[in-house]
Amino acid sequence: VLADKLANVGLIAKQERTTLAAFIDGYIAKRTDVKGATATVYGHTRRNLVDFFGADKPLQDITPGDADEFKLYLLEQGLAEDSTVRRRCGIAKQFFNAAWRRKLIYDNPFADLKSVVHGNAELFHFVTRDAAQKIIDACPDAQWRLLFALSRWGGLRCPSEHLGLRWGDVDWGRDRMTVRSPKTEHHVGGES
Repeated sequence: VLADKLANVGLIAKQERTTLAAFIDGYIAKRTDVKGATATVYGHTRRNLVDFFGADKPLQDITPGDADEFKLYLLEQGLAEDSTVRRRCGIAKQFFNAAWRRKLIYDNPFADLKSVVHGNAELFHFVTRDAAQKIIDACPDAQWRLLFALSRWGGLRCPSEHLGLRWGDVDWGRDRMTVRSPKTEHHVGGES
């Protein structure tokens, strides 16, 4: 703030201001530690932020009030509050926290927004054996039937755990198979 005042009266050179899109693009590019699906989710949040604020918006000019309006904007887009909106606000909070840690901004305008994701119990539905059989019967081929059966009866996450399966993962003698889990592999013992 003081630097802006001094630059406005010509006592120091005007400081460069980091723009929203440039910062987020750089942040995402440097996050080589995240998986492709996480980078995709980062991209969704980036798109929403740029659509709302504009690519050239200086990071320093975004206020907590702007963050509140961004949340309302996401809700107006028809996104679910307890999952998608909170998740995207949490990722925005993560982006701005990185900018704060680099001392590009004085505080994180998204710091006070709720970002804990809650499951929507209304969307939970148990697929009965009869309903599952009807779905299997409607599948166009054996590959689709197998994908559905592994999801319904094997509890595999689709598509990540299905795509990781190999013939060597099936132990026919013990009626077992090994399923690798990209989602939980970073936890001790959670790789399969």
